[in-house]
Amino acid sequence: MVRLEVGDAEHEVVTEAWAPIARGQVDGDAVIREVAGQVGKTPAQVTLRWHIQRGDVVFPKSVTRSRVEENFGIFDFELDESAMAAISALNRDQRTGPDPDEFTYIPG
Repeated sequence: MVRLEVGDAEHEVVTEAWAPIARGQVDGDAVIREVAGQVGKTPAQVTLRWHIQRGDVVFPKSVTRSRVEENFGIFDFELDESAMAAISALNRDQRTGPDPDEFTYIPG
């Protein structure tokens, strides 16, 4: 398996965050909640901002007007290096969707 890093200029690859707030699971994470409290934002906003600062492409899904507006509130702040590192260290190798290495769906 080839592992691509964010902003892989050599291969012109950009990472797209699929389910960028882990289907709401970020709300319960203590580290993300702490960072959110420090910057005065919601856990979802902090997580989306983390993705943006990494260079990921994010498409947060919502049909609720207040959540769509909240999603746009990620451009008036930045996370410092310690917050970025703390969130990056949360990797648990978990998925909220299908595993691309085992994806077997074939349209019929």
